[in-house]
Formats: sequence, C-alpha cells, structure tokens
Amino acid sequence: MTSNQDDLPESSSDERSASPAPSLYSFSSSVDGQFMLRQVHGRVLNSANDTYFLPADNEEHRRLDLQHQILTLALGGLYPAPDLVRRALRSRPLKAPGILDVGTGSGSWAIDMARHFPHCNVVGVDLVPPRVDGQGPTAQLSVCLHVSTSFPAGPLNTRPFASFEIDDANLGFSHYRETFDLIHGRAINSGIRDYPQFLESLAEALRPGGVVIVGDGDMQLFDEWQQPLSYVEEGAPGFSWTHRMFFAAYNAMKNRGGSIDSPSMCPTWLRAIDAYTDVGWHKVFIPIGPWRQNVSPRERLIAEMLREDCLRYIAGLTPLLLSEGYLPESVEMMQREASAELRELRVRIYSRWTFAWAVKK
Repeated sequence: MTSNQDDLPESSSDERSASPAPSLYSFSSSVDGQFMLRQVHGRVLNSANDTYFLPADNEEHRRLDLQHQILTLALGGLYPAPDLVRRALRSRPLKAPGILDVGTGSGSWAIDMARHFPHCNVVGVDLVPPRVDGQGPTAQLSVCLHVSTSFPAGPLNTRPFASFEIDDANLGFSHYRETFDLIHGRAINSGIRDYPQFLESLAEALRPGGVVIVGDGDMQLFDEWQQPLSYVEEGAPGFSWTHRMFFAAYNAMKNRGGSIDSPSMCPTWLRAIDAYTDVGWHKVFIPIGPWRQNVSPRERLIAEMLREDCLRYIAGLTPLLLSEGYLPESVEMMQREASAELRELRVRIYSRWTFAWAVKK
C-alpha cells in the first residue's frame, strides 16, 4: 500500500498552525506546534484543552483499550450502521476512502479500522499522542513531532497503516475539507465545548455520501429495570456511592464546559444541520458488573469488563474532582466506597451508551 498525497488537503486556517497533509506515516501536531503534558494530582493530563480533564497517561490509555473491547463486543463490531459504513468505504478508482477518528485515545479503534479496511487512509486525532509504553496497540510507534515515522497497524491481507495527529477538535476541521468518508468520535463529549458546532465542522470534513458516527456513555446511570437513577442523599434507601461518583463527575465536567448531555441530544442536533440526512441512533445498556442471572458467557464477560473499566474510570477522576474543590479525603472516600460497591456487587446498575449517525448529502 502506498501513500496517495493527492487525496489529502494542503490548506490550513489562519487561527492555527498548519496541519500538514497526513501521509500514511505521519505523526504531527497542530496545537501550538507541539504537544505538552502536565502532572495534576498524581496523573498526567493534556495541557491544550482545560475542558477535558480526564487523564492522558498510559494507565488511562490501557483503560481506553479495555473500553474499546467492551464496545466492540456490545455492538457486535467496530461501528453501528454497518451498511452505511461499508457503502461509504467501498473501494473506488483514483481516490482512496478516508477515515478520521476524533479523540482517538490509545488509537485502538483507528488501528482496528486500518486492519479491516486496508485500502483506506486512516487518521487518528487527539490532544496527546497514542500510548507508546511498548505494551499496547501502538507499541511500534516511535513518536517524534514533525519527523515522519513508520507505523504499521499490522498485517491482514495487505499492509494497512494508520497515522496520528495532535490537535484540538474544538478548533474545527477546515483544513480537512471534504477529505473523509467516515468520521468517528467516541467518548469525547466532556472535551467538546459546542457540540452542534462540532457536528457542523465534521460535515465540512466529510465527502458527499460520507458518514459521521458519534457515541458517548451517559453520565446518568440506570437501575436494574433500566430506569434513570434519582439522586439520593447518603444514608437514605437506594443510596449508591457509584451513582454519587458519577453525579459529582457530571457536575464537574459540566462546570468545565463539556457537552455532557450530548448523548440524548445528538439525533436532534444532526437533524438540524442541513448538510446531513439519514439520521439514526442506537442505544446499548450494559450492566456494570456480572449481577444479572441466566445470561450468556458473552454477556457476563462484557459486564465484568465494564466493571473493571468503571473501577479504572473512578480512579482517574481524582484530578477532575480535586480541581472542583473537593477535599482529598472526600474524593478518596467516595472512590473507596464506590469501588467496594462494584466489586461486591452491592448495586445493580446499568450504563447506557448512545450512538448517533448521519450521512452527508
């Protein structure tokens, strides 16, 4: 497989540094010409976007790898709306299809897409580079900004590649005008300040007939009958430390300007944008922990994996909650009690993931 630079954009906006056309081997940055990380309350965070305040270290990327496996199992594949995706990514003469993964995290989804669609140009964008600790999917990546670096995503039937850029999705994608046939963004709403505007910017980057897919987990948790949990004071019947942790995180993320309510609003927002048609959505309920009886081994596995994902997620909330003024001892107590609750299966709680998609006219 060879790079086709004719398929990729050359322009850039005045309010940002130029983002070079991503070849199959590029790793570059367009956030102030460099990427920076910072230590905050014992974890590593990005320093380009104060709205997104979850960790960006290897520990978090390992959690995102696990989350990727969970959602792939829950969806039965890498994406919803498979017919639309396969149609958008069909092989064609002269111009290779393009795939953009916004908020790529550890890069797992982008790399898997490169393996399954080796004829496509796959680009992942995030505030920090993918994980490079030698254990995850990006173990072969040698990070060097502004210097081309080879990154094979792994053999399938040919030699697929993925490339990665450091960028902030809030700056828009005008430099990628009509470049991609599929744009995917998952678990990114806490870092997006204006989600409707974000969806409009994705339309600019899509070719006609291209598909956008966005998905996020609700910060609202659900009871064993899949009804929303209500806020309950500590000590009252029905109180849950897990729910308290998610409630605190929801408020903290909202205070930072994140679009935390996007899961329920995305279909409406997509319909309001004239560039899109064929809007659809899909909701997936997953139990946090294997508390359900008489389920298949696959369903039990997904529930166990989600419990582990939530335990790691709760542990990673320390910088966010301390930055909102919570006392360290209060955060430690909430984390300890919520973790014990999940490990001991004292609560029967569902998480809900909502995916929405649309086709560019």
